[in-house]
Amino acid sequence: MTKKICLISDLHLSSNPRVWKEANALAAAGYDVVILTMWTSAERREKDVLLIHHPNISYKAPLNLIPGEIHFLKRFIVRLRSRLAREIKRWLNVDSAWCLGYAPQIMTKAALNEKADLYIAHTEFGIVIGKELILKGAKVAFDIEDWYSHDYLVPERPVSLLKSLEKFAVGNGIYCSCPSQSMATALQRSYSSKKAVQVLYNGFSIKENIAENDAMGSSSSLVWFSQTIGPGRGLETILKALCDLKTKIELHLVGDCVKGYDTELKNIFPFEKGHQLIIHPAVKHHELINILARHSIGLAIENKTPENKNTTISNKILQYLQAGIKILATDTAGQHEVAAYFKNSIVTVPVDRPDLWAKQIEDLLQLPPVNRTAQLQQFNAVFSWEAQEKKLLELVQRVINE
Repeated sequence: MTKKICLISDLHLSSNPRVWKEANALAAAGYDVVILTMWTSAERREKDVLLIHHPNISYKAPLNLIPGEIHFLKRFIVRLRSRLAREIKRWLNVDSAWCLGYAPQIMTKAALNEKADLYIAHTEFGIVIGKELILKGAKVAFDIEDWYSHDYLVPERPVSLLKSLEKFAVGNGIYCSCPSQSMATALQRSYSSKKAVQVLYNGFSIKENIAENDAMGSSSSLVWFSQTIGPGRGLETILKALCDLKTKIELHLVGDCVKGYDTELKNIFPFEKGHQLIIHPAVKHHELINILARHSIGLAIENKTPENKNTTISNKILQYLQAGIKILATDTAGQHEVAAYFKNSIVTVPVDRPDLWAKQIEDLLQLPPVNRTAQLQQFNAVFSWEAQEKKLLELVQRVINE
């Protein structure tokens, strides 16, 4: 009899790649897969469906908040209750699961009705549901995609509740996974857990690798990308570093610029040093690798605070590796973890030392291009999605029959 696995989230699949990658892998391995989540946008739901590649996957929303598909009064009440929970937390410091998502009791009931052989809970809201399922006798694994209790520390954030949920997940999940060894170690240490937290990197598929001769790399260009180009992302420090850089370079930024921020950048950019600033609009994911490959150095300039930022591994550093270019990375724990595998490609620098950034950029520019074949072989073996898929299937196979 085919085993059934239920994945729990509260996000659209297009915003939650770990879920749809996991679902496709499990379905291809012969499991029946149900994804339970929440819908808020008909447009995004259409994008979600395109990410499902196997007929053995069912995609359901126990709570559908798309305007026109739910009675307006019910939608208003659900959203109001969540808003009130956040305001009560802000002003009275009272934690509630409603601070983390809408209608947890609806999702819990729907999950129990699936009678799955294994549940895998994603997102912080998923941990809420996963805990309830365990207390009712279900078999639940947890995928802690971020260190939630150490991220977005705003007044309405129920940090104490998140810590309690994380501790429960690490100690009681049939397994618990996260996207870096740095985070796994931090979770185990913080919650004094004897159970190892498993590592499933946010890898990209080998199919996205570019051919060895595809790049058109300039010998003196830097590139940085994000969906949004705006303040507080480390770009201001890069511009300070360029003031000390003797080699004339081009700085390419790829992403949608916050209104007015391009003017701010141009006002402080050191054009007088002979450098150039080129801002490109955001591109589709499948186009990004070939664009990155045209440059010599990728900038993975992440902050070390809050602690989630320190322990996670950014998509940037992994995609620069796939593009076959050299990388300047700030010395977060997560990026050190990656750099240990690519000592000839990645140089790490302190977050707040633009003078050292300038020196390391000069040194990187003088080095020959990376050995792409060797770099991709290492990437494929450790960080590709195919490598993570193998670990995921081994984990599930081991626990689902226990």
